[in-house]
Order: sequence, then C-alpha cells, then structure tokens
Amino acid sequence: MSTELTKESGQGPLKSNSTKAHPNWGGRRKGAGRKPISDKAFGSTILIRVSDEQKQYFRQKGSSSWVRSLIEESMQQEFEALNSSEVAECALPDGALPVIPRLRVSVPMGAYSVQAGFPSPAEGYKESLDFNELLIDNQPATFVMRVAGQSMVDAGLDDGDLIVVDRSRVPVSGDIVVMRINNEYTVKRFIKNADSIYLKAENSTGLYKDIYPVEGEEWVCFGVVNYSIKPYSGKKLG
Repeated sequence: MSTELTKESGQGPLKSNSTKAHPNWGGRRKGAGRKPISDKAFGSTILIRVSDEQKQYFRQKGSSSWVRSLIEESMQQEFEALNSSEVAECALPDGALPVIPRLRVSVPMGAYSVQAGFPSPAEGYKESLDFNELLIDNQPATFVMRVAGQSMVDAGLDDGDLIVVDRSRVPVSGDIVVMRINNEYTVKRFIKNADSIYLKAENSTGLYKDIYPVEGEEWVCFGVVNYSIKPYSGKKLG
C-alpha cells in the first residue's frame, strides 16, 4: 500500500491519498451501522415542530422509541378494525369509514353552558374533553358516513354533515338509523309500533315521503346514528 500525506496550501488539514484501502478500515461492511430496535429497518425520518413542553414530554416518554410504539399500536388497531369479522361479513356502503383513534387530544371544557339568549359573564374551565371518548362507544363497530340530501333537515341533518354510526346498537323506536333497503342506504328516523315498522323522513316541505316495507324487499339496519358533526363559519368537513 502506498499512502502519501499532503497539505495543499491554504486549503485546510492534511488529506490522505491512498492507492489501496485497508480491508479493516472504514467502508461499507455487512452488518455495520446502528442496529434497529425491531426487525424492521428504519429507513425514513419524520420532522415535526413542537412546543418546549411537548419536547420535554417527548423525552420523558422515551423519545423516538415511544413514538414508534404509538405508530405500531395505531397500525395494528387499524389492521384489526379493517379485518374484524364484523366488518368482513358485511358490505360497507360507499363512503363509510371505520373510526380508528390514533391520538388522544384533550381540549378545555367550560365549567358552565354558554347562553343562547342573553350573554353571561365569561367563566373559567372546569375540565378537559377528549372527542374520542365522547364520540366512540364501541370503536370496532363505529363508522363515519356523510349525509346526502335534505330528507332529515328538521332532525338537524343537512347535506354534507357527518354522522357517527354505531353498528353494535339495536335500534329502538325513535332512533335515527342507517338502513339498507335491498342494495341502497338511507338515513331516517326508525319508528316501530304495534303492527309494523317504517322510516320517517323529517322535512316539513313534504317533498320526502316516509318509507314503509314492501313485500320482497330486504331491510337490514346498518347502525344507529349516535352523533352528527356539522361545520359552521364557512368550514368544510373532509
């Protein structure tokens, strides 16, 4: 091996000009480099901006290994939800999305109700509220769907609103449900009396008729609507 150490005038430290690399020095070697914690190599990097408090919390929880564990848990939940027997055994309507909580985010909740009549003095915060806990009773059976049409406007459901549907609930008279009639889905109020059942439209214009079972039709309740999500102030959902 022939190695010459030189220093070019005014251009920094010594450089090594080697005509042959030593077999045990540097270079890419099999098995070299930091070993991954799991059997999956980490080939991607995520950069995010956080507050000082979030950075401190991130370090307290275990830094990158903690974030990876959260991602792995979320991916596993999504896989199980999409492949659960309850989901696999039924054909989902177009646009129905399973609800998969990835993060727990709490927001401050006021101690008192806000006045819709005369204004009242501002009050402090009493507690925090997590929307996952509020909107999801049974996560594997919870789906989000978008309302199309105006047949339920008097019930507060407008075109484009999102509804949170629980497939594990058995409907009782008065519930708003998503019903599959043959191969079409509709959202209406479920009414059951001593003699029969029917779906009640709620639009005072009279343009939408109630729906009654017809011989030969197949009625299957997809789920009960637990909540609706409505945009305001020019906001759009999804």
